[in-house]
Formats: sequence, C-alpha cells, structure tokens
Amino acid sequence: MRKILCFLGVIAFLLSACDDDGTYVAAVAEAPAVARVVPGGSGTLSLSLRNDGTATWKPGEVKLVLRDQPEWGGTLALAKKTKPGEVATFQGNVTAPGQPGLHTLKWTPQNKDTSFESSIEVQVELTCSDGIFCNGEERFANGKCVPSVSPCEDSTACTQDSCDEAKKTCLHTPSGACAVCEAGPSCTPDCDGKQCGDDSCGGQCGSCPSGESCAQAIFQCKPDTQPGTCRSPLPLLADGVPFVGDHSIDGDTSGGVHQLVPSCNSTSTAVETVYTFTLTERLGLEARVSGYDTVLHLRKKRTADGAADCLDNTPAKTVACSDDSSPPGDYGSRITVALDPGTYYLIVDGFDASNFGPFTLSVRFAKEGCVPKCDGVYCGGSDGCGGNCGVCGDGLSCVKGRCLPSPCIPQCDGKECGDDGCGGQCGFCPGEKLCVVATGTCDTFAACDHLKPTCSPGCSAAEFCGSDCACHLVGGDMPDLVVDEKRLRDEILFDTVYVTENSCAKVEECVTGVGERRVLRFSVEAINQGTATLNVPPPANRPDLFTFSPCHGHFHFSGFASYALLDKEGHTVLTGRKQAYCMEDTQRVAAGPKVACSKEYTCDNQGIQRGWSDLYGNTLDCQWLDITDVTPGDYQLQVSLNPARAFQEETLDNNVATVPVTIPAP
Repeated sequence: MRKILCFLGVIAFLLSACDDDGTYVAAVAEAPAVARVVPGGSGTLSLSLRNDGTATWKPGEVKLVLRDQPEWGGTLALAKKTKPGEVATFQGNVTAPGQPGLHTLKWTPQNKDTSFESSIEVQVELTCSDGIFCNGEERFANGKCVPSVSPCEDSTACTQDSCDEAKKTCLHTPSGACAVCEAGPSCTPDCDGKQCGDDSCGGQCGSCPSGESCAQAIFQCKPDTQPGTCRSPLPLLADGVPFVGDHSIDGDTSGGVHQLVPSCNSTSTAVETVYTFTLTERLGLEARVSGYDTVLHLRKKRTADGAADCLDNTPAKTVACSDDSSPPGDYGSRITVALDPGTYYLIVDGFDASNFGPFTLSVRFAKEGCVPKCDGVYCGGSDGCGGNCGVCGDGLSCVKGRCLPSPCIPQCDGKECGDDGCGGQCGFCPGEKLCVVATGTCDTFAACDHLKPTCSPGCSAAEFCGSDCACHLVGGDMPDLVVDEKRLRDEILFDTVYVTENSCAKVEECVTGVGERRVLRFSVEAINQGTATLNVPPPANRPDLFTFSPCHGHFHFSGFASYALLDKEGHTVLTGRKQAYCMEDTQRVAAGPKVACSKEYTCDNQGIQRGWSDLYGNTLDCQWLDITDVTPGDYQLQVSLNPARAFQEETLDNNVATVPVTIPAP
C-alpha cells in the first residue's frame, strides 16, 4: 500500500491511502470551529474534508475514529457519498469526560477500518457556558452546571448597567454623586496649599489662569513660558559646543508643567522638560534618558511659531518617540533617527503623572546622518558610525555590553542561583526547580494545566475550579479583560527597524532575522471591565509566572497576550511574540464608587484595577508583527488577551479582537 502525507497551507493536511477502488486522499476543507460540549455530557461534532483522491467515499466505509483517547467516545460518520473533488461532511455524537477545559481530539480517517496515515486535530471546549455573555457564565461546580450572575451587574444602585451581547462588553453609567471614582461623596478633598492638580477624590484642586499650566508635581500654577516649556525651551547644548560627539545633560522635571502628550503614549499627563537645537547639516542622533519611567520624543519646527509645532500632539508631527528601550533599560527611553537641517524639540516626558524627577539625558550626534546602532548594548562595541556604544565610568568595566564593577567580586553568599552581579550566575537550579530571585533559592511550583485545570484540594459545593487551578465562588467578582478594538484598528502603522544580534527584538525573538525588518505596528489597550481587580504575585517570588528581560531590566508576565496575522479566510499567516508585558494601570476608563481614583499597579507590582486599562503603544519594542516576508494584500490582525488562560476571568469569550489590515507594497 502506498501512503503519502502532504501539507496544504498552514492547517490543511493531505492524508492518503490506496486500495483496489483507487486512492484515498483527504484535505481539511476549512478550519474546524471549536466545538462546545457540557462536561460529562455529549454533543455533536462536525468536520469538513475534501476528497482529493480518485476513489469515491461511501457511507459506512469511510469514517473518522478517535485515536488514543479512551476517556472520550464516538465516531464521525460520512454523511453522504462523496466523489473526487467534492467536500464531505463527517458528523456524529461524542461523549465527554467530566473535566472542563479545552481538549484536543485526534480523529483518524479510516476506509474499511484501515487507517489513513495521520490524524486531524479538533479542539473541543468542555464548558457549562451556553455562549450567551449577558446572562453570566455558567460554572461547573459540585459535579454539575450551575447558573451565575450577569457580568455587568456592579452591585451599585446609582449606576445604570447595560450589556452589549454582540461585543460582549459592559457599560456602567453613573449618575449624581456616583459619577466619580472610588473616593465617593464622603471623600474629603486634599487641597491644602495646592493651586491645582489631583484632590485625591477624583477631582481637581483648581484650574490655572490663562497663560499658566499646572506643575502637577508641586501642585502649583506656573507660567507656560517658564524655561523648559515649548514657548521657552532650554538649549540642548551651549553656544559654540560642537554637535558631533557625546553629551550628558542632567535635568529635573519636578517643577515642569504638563502641556504635551507624547505620540507614543497618548494617555500620559506627566510634566515635561523641553530642549531645543538647530542643525545646519545632516546628522544622526541617538538620545537616551533615564532616572524614572520616562518617555522621550522629538518634534521638528516647521512653522514660524515653533511653539505650535512643539505643542502638536499628532503622530504626524513627531519625528521619533520612545517609551521604554534598551539601553538605557529600567524603564528609560531611547530614540535613534537621521535628522535633516532644521530646528528640533527634544522632550523628556513621563509614562504617567506619577513619573517625574531628576533625569540624565545622554545625546550622541554622528556625522552624515549615520544612526548609531546600539540597541541592547550599553558599552563597548561599534555603534556603526565610527564610535562605540558607550564608555564605562571609574571603577567599572564593560562585560558583554554591560558596565559592571571592576574588579568585580561575585555576590553569592547564601545564594543557590541568580545573578552574581558580575555577568555570571551563582548557580543553576536542577530538574524542574526554578530560581526565586527574591531569595536566591531554588524552589518548585505546583504545575497548573490552564487548559484543563484541576484544583487540589477540591473546591466546595459553592465554588468552581478556575483556569488558574484555584477555587472561586460561583457568582463571585471576577476581572474581565477586553481589547479596545477601536484603538487597535486606528493605531496601525508600518515601519522599518534595524535589528542586530544584540537587539532586544532579536534576543526576545520578536523578529525572524537581522538587518532591516519591515514591521506592522499597532497599539493594544487591555481594559478590565470586570467587577474585580486582576492581580498576580510579586515577580521576584513567582518565577513560574514571569520572565525576566535582561534587555529591559524588569519582569514580564508570561502569556499575557498573543498576536497573529490571518488571511481573509481566517487562516494563520504568522504569529508574533509579545514577551514584554508588564500588567499595570495606565489610565482610568470608568467612573463609579467601586472604581479606584488612583493608579496602584506598576511593573514591580503587577495588576490592573477594575475600571482601568493597560495600554501598550505602537512604538514599543515587539509591539509589532515582522512582515518582512509577507506578500502585500488584505489580511486580518488578531490580538488575544490571556491566551494561555493563566488567570481566571469572568469569561474567555471576549478576549479576542480582529480587525482588517491592508499591507502595502514596500
């Protein structure tokens, strides 16, 4: 018997065999949808295959049978005789085990009880959910399916709750005293000695008169013409200082005002400091700023009133913008760009209103528009423009692109594992143990199959076992993440990035090659519309949940989001890698007495409060898909939140957003 195994496209496999009637060749005609079956119950499954052989398929002879899955039962039978070139439907009932979650069934095609060469995988969701969002997620508790409560009921009498079944989203419209944040009407505003800024109760201490803006760090109104503003920018370099070379500038935004919104962080309300410089020749620029969680952006003077250009927040008016980069790492920012002659504004900004203070701005200009290439490298090596990527200070030496103490004495007293402070490790954990950074010890963590979770010890009759392998009350408050689809659709852009072997994008596998890479950039805003805060344990204590990024110098939550490019039929063309996710409060998107007024979570203490969102702008590293090798045309961009089901939510049915995108010719 001759057997052939081929592949058509991404998911369409060819399966073949021969007998006296001819060849039996099957191809998956379309991507099978994820079927839903009640745990411990039965349901109907259907699968479409195309007859690509020379034999006619006959009912009773050709069928699909389960392979190596004794806990399941059932066979998919051929609905009707299918000639070569036609699409056949296989359908049948299956009986399922009592284990909720996402199961993968392997169906083996057979002709007269002779198996084809391979099997076809179909995903089946064992769930109590009826697929209707607005009536609440039915849960599997105490061995049976039980109803829950509406996900859009926030238990607050002064808000009007509504549920959009089509979008699977909630809207809470507050009224009267409810139209504030958590502080509520009983909150006493704190405005002692404050002319402006947050009153700690969701309001403002006052507004500044015309010609002045709020220096939020000190809660005082300051002239919008004070040094360091758009109308009175500070000179980047003193008169007579040549541009080409390295320059270091120390500054402080504490007394600055907030006038600008960075194009790469449209939610920032931080105070800023503005510098200006004028070039008479084409030069390359690398600028780095560190000191706190910064945003660095560059704008060009294009009109007679330069201040108007400096204040223009539209992305088209921005020459370059960065929110986190390496170097400088540790939430600092870096921009690199070739600049034509003209006047520019270099703006040191913050991620949000809580980020301000002393900073160090390092600037390098290179001749003839050469752009320094030092992504991921802090010192040594060539910058590609005749210089190096940095020189270490006194008492430091450059080791693998990092400045470390010299001589360096490893700090490993009492540590089994972890960084020794000299570019090495104190030890490596054996077997399945992981290194707990906080203690420098090796430990094991209970494994959780998030797709088919089990809870030990078992849950009470009023609880269900969540995807995080923890027990949760049926009808209890839950976080619920949704993608802001409008922002995803509206903030798509195409760009070219230069990648070296040391680049963070290469180290973190966000590109498939080095050199110039063409990328599809987009912004992702994850909104917690649920009734509870999403929080996780500290990164330094739970290495099983986080990945430490040496490039960025902080922890990223593993599996928070995934990105994919689909063709018009929904087949996956390529998948992206988004490691660099810190779950944190970026902006408050809802009001109400149960919505916090102030930010609580950051990269060091990760989570997203209810009524808040986490925004990742389209200028961040890896906030893209590498489309260098993708043919121009019409596609779909898909973003999935919590794809690994690492944390329990109200529902997983609203975690995916898909928008159309057209990739132009290079």
